[in-house]
Amino acid sequence: MGSLKQDWKETGKDLGGAFKQLGKSIVKSGATVVGKANDWAERDDAKEEAKKEAEVMQAVEEREAAKIICPHCNAELEKAEAFCPKCGGKLGE
Repeated sequence: MGSLKQDWKETGKDLGGAFKQLGKSIVKSGATVVGKANDWAERDDAKEEAKKEAEVMQAVEEREAAKIICPHCNAELEKAEAFCPKCGGKLGE
């Protein structure tokens, strides 16, 4: 049986080696995840998905911009009309 000091020294070396291996493993895992994310982003279907999402957002923004608010009852109207279908107030005044 070695001295307590020697035992602590060996334990420290073992722990240091374990932490070094853990660090390498974490870095390797991170690099793998980043690589997979980059591969996904570069795929054609990912680009198509992003394009479709942008088109949907643009359509929503256009629809919101085209809404008309009745000045009499504040109803949101989908299309321009002469009179508000909710309150009958004349629009476009």
